[in-house]
Amino acid sequence: MNKSEIVGRVAGRMGLSKPAAEGAVDTVLAAIGEALAKGEDVRIAGFGTFATRTRRARTGRNPRTGESVSMPASKTPSFKAGKALKETVNRGWESTSGERGDGERPRRERMVVQSVARDAVRARGSRQRGPGEAGVRLDLSDWPGGVAPVWAMLDPESAQALRDEPSEGNRALRLASDLTEEEFGQSAFVRNALVLLEGMAVARWLWLTDKGNFQRATVAAMRASMFWPGMEATEQFRADKALREEDVGELHLLHRLAHMAGLVEGDAAMLRLTSLGRDMLEAGRRSGLQALLFRHAFWHMDLSRFVSGLPRGLPGRWPQGDDIGQLLWCLSAVGSDWHSADTLAALCAVPDDTLPTAHWNPAAWMFAGRILGPLRWFGLVEWREPQEIFEARCWRKTALFDRFVSFDVRLTDARPAGH
Repeated sequence: MNKSEIVGRVAGRMGLSKPAAEGAVDTVLAAIGEALAKGEDVRIAGFGTFATRTRRARTGRNPRTGESVSMPASKTPSFKAGKALKETVNRGWESTSGERGDGERPRRERMVVQSVARDAVRARGSRQRGPGEAGVRLDLSDWPGGVAPVWAMLDPESAQALRDEPSEGNRALRLASDLTEEEFGQSAFVRNALVLLEGMAVARWLWLTDKGNFQRATVAAMRASMFWPGMEATEQFRADKALREEDVGELHLLHRLAHMAGLVEGDAAMLRLTSLGRDMLEAGRRSGLQALLFRHAFWHMDLSRFVSGLPRGLPGRWPQGDDIGQLLWCLSAVGSDWHSADTLAALCAVPDDTLPTAHWNPAAWMFAGRILGPLRWFGLVEWREPQEIFEARCWRKTALFDRFVSFDVRLTDARPAGH
């Protein structure tokens, strides 16, 4: 790994631009160099200590001519690795050598976990994704830190059931359709869907462009009435600029979801409410709106077309696909604590060897943009901004997550059903 790759890794994990990440890396390296130049030690807890050592004057030999050369006394930098760094390096060596260091999990246990995970993946069914079936050909040690994902705990039958859409016949995953006004009020998707439906109830219909999108005046009015946590189009455009619907990814997604869910209908020129859309405006009928929109968003919609995250152009639907059910179950198990997108991708998502390779972590970007971001709009997760320059943004589930999503699954150790 060279400096450029380190800069890319910092930029990807911290959500920084490359110039900002390069400035941060340069600042750290310069601070270390300045301290060493003054004869000071630089101690980084867990990583190691940079120091200087003195070389005495000595006589050397020119390798080309064989002549003796007088070499004056000098100072040279040195580095002593800390305990945590040594253990990290040893774990990496262990995963390739098959040996086990003191205090580490036995190799036999690691092999059992990997075997369970592979069996769970293979049990998901015969549908293929094309070259590189996700998770089957990847060894778990290829995942960040060699982390064994949480879905390895599921027995094959439950893993398969979570691949199917929630329904009366599939009880492995259930979405609550009896949320109170206060509960679904925590969901930006529901709040903004009601803004759309109420606006259409007043106007009776909305005119569309030739592409079937909202006209710019409608987009401006909706942006003024709606609020999206972390809205993509809030700061990157001038406040007075007339935006197209495609420029506001959240609104574009809501429009398509409302149409897919049967709340609105129309032709190439106008959009109007359906009877179902009018029913959702009645206080006693809207308790299932969150479940209706959520089910279409994650099981029927290709979210990568709307909220692919930055940088743009990352291919495929990963990590959505057919894995969203077991991904939600994994989040329910580990999401109570704050975790970075890197960690959650490693713990919850099924690896896909068709992902692009890069010096930054594309899996973390795609997981945050296509899963965590939309879940935040539904009020199911929240984020915490980094406090230090090298910290990553962290995520955890909200109380609404466990209220809205519930599971009935079995684990590989034959624990009683239910989660």
